[in-house]
Amino acid sequence: MREAYTRREAIAAGLLGVAIAAFVWGPVILRPFSPSRAVDLGTLRLPEDRAGAQPRPSAPRVKTAKATPGSRIDINHADAAALQTLPGIGPTLAQRIIAYRKANGSFDDARGLLDVNGIGSKRFDKVERWVEAR
Repeated sequence: MREAYTRREAIAAGLLGVAIAAFVWGPVILRPFSPSRAVDLGTLRLPEDRAGAQPRPSAPRVKTAKATPGSRIDINHADAAALQTLPGIGPTLAQRIIAYRKANGSFDDARGLLDVNGIGSKRFDKVERWVEAR
């Protein structure tokens, strides 16, 4: 009894296996589609097309232009909704401004916003013309 195939026997067995697979599956794979088996792509429904389907969470977010405030906002008395109207200030930064104000007292001037975590010089430059500290 032999333990292993020679290299030549292994190659021949592999080629024979490929030939048998091509003989069996070739006509199935290579046959043309008949009109009776054609798929009408107009009748297919994607999961998003079904009623009650939820949008995919990985859909890209659409940037919308933020409305600028009509007048200057007093950062010592503004609530979170008023602060969010400022360019570059979202809900998180609005809450940080309010928390900083509660912890450290009212701002002396608008430049006090630079002490709030998350507001640097670039963001402050965007906001500066819209804020005041009374």
